[in-house]
Amino acid sequence: MTLNRFLPIAAVSLVLLAIGCGQTQQTGPAFTLYAVQNSGVAGSSVIELPLLNGETWQTSVTPSNTISVAMQTSFQALAVDTAGNLYVSASVGTAPPMLYEIQVYAPGATGATTPARTIASASLTAPATSIAVDATGEIYALSGNSISVFAASATGTSTPLRLITGSLTLLNSPSSIAVDAAQNIYVANIIYTATTDGGNVLVFSSTATGNAAPSNTLGGANTSIGIPWGVAVDSAGNLYVSSFNEPSNSSLVVQFAPGATGNATPTRTLTAVASDTLAGLAVDALDNLYVFTQAPTTNQMAIDIFTPDESGSTAPVESITTTSWTASNYGQIAVR
Repeated sequence: MTLNRFLPIAAVSLVLLAIGCGQTQQTGPAFTLYAVQNSGVAGSSVIELPLLNGETWQTSVTPSNTISVAMQTSFQALAVDTAGNLYVSASVGTAPPMLYEIQVYAPGATGATTPARTIASASLTAPATSIAVDATGEIYALSGNSISVFAASATGTSTPLRLITGSLTLLNSPSSIAVDAAQNIYVANIIYTATTDGGNVLVFSSTATGNAAPSNTLGGANTSIGIPWGVAVDSAGNLYVSSFNEPSNSSLVVQFAPGATGNATPTRTLTAVASDTLAGLAVDALDNLYVFTQAPTTNQMAIDIFTPDESGSTAPVESITTTSWTASNYGQIAVR
């Protein structure tokens, strides 16, 4: 059985969110979780969900803010920087030729507001299916089989500082991108074949440009990476990968030590998500892990949250769900 190659994702509506388990999270600052909604008729939006910390998880969450656009614009992926600026990939227009751009919203932007700036480029030949922003503010957009790296100050029609594309990159059908503190780039790379689909994680150095080969490839039987849908990196450089595996038709999330290479063995495996379809990942400053899931029979979408000490089949400390999710293209999420 092959996973549907056009994975539906989520986006949250203005309703109460049901929380599970009632376990205790690590102490520390509060966080905000961001998700994209594409409702079709009402257009696209980004909603913000405030998450408590340092106490038992709250039993309900109401979005604290919503950024919305008309139906002529479709949001795809998003990222948030350390200052709270939101970066959203957008397809603008209702018929070809479509305009693909990155819209940047200032912290606190709300409602049908105008972006603080937009970034368009000839290198964005398709909607950016995943975006990352590093600590310096540089913007990484995964568009088709290429990676565009834009300056932190980029605005209007821009030329990337670096464009990574070409046969040597081994980019096949990439689904997600992440960047570590040293500006190394991690890409979940799906490889479709006539028989069994698979994939790996490609790592590019901070100076990679043009038709550059990966500096590292993580994949093989020991890694347990099947079809990788999401990647995330924490502040210590640990790598997280969400994966659908054939022929078992099950999902998991695996964690690797900083610098893991080749056919490495994970340092942690989460199998509580085995029966779900997975997509985007995010990790906060306390290394709590956020996993986008979809149940196979009910199609119920959720964001499962795991603390750093959870592994194996341990249930998530919290599962954010709602009765009125709508579909989009990929389940990319962000947290700050």
